[in-house]
Amino acid sequence: MSEQLVCTNCGHVGETKTVTKGHFALEVVLWLCFLVPGIIYSIWRLTTRYEACPVCGNANLLPISAPMAQKFLHENLPEKLSANAATTRAPSKAANSIGRSLGRLVGKALK
Repeated sequence: MSEQLVCTNCGHVGETKTVTKGHFALEVVLWLCFLVPGIIYSIWRLTTRYEACPVCGNANLLPISAPMAQKFLHENLPEKLSANAATTRAPSKAANSIGRSLGRLVGKALK
């Protein structure tokens, strides 16, 4: 995952881990003993995968750029907010130029 996420449970900021529900040993036993239940269990395990916090295992994660994540970090962990603020960058000259041109165009169209 390219964007960092914020865990709303423990405050961890960073990458996630993939969690699969169920137990691998049970899946193997079902496959060895009963073919159909093994298939059903395998499909269920594969469809219930989710991204979770590597520290606490919680699935309540927000992108660091989301307003709720910024609010959470500001209220609970201001030191992490200031550390991540340095990683943001200003828009390029080309982006500013295109934005101004688009703004003028929309302004003329609305007149």
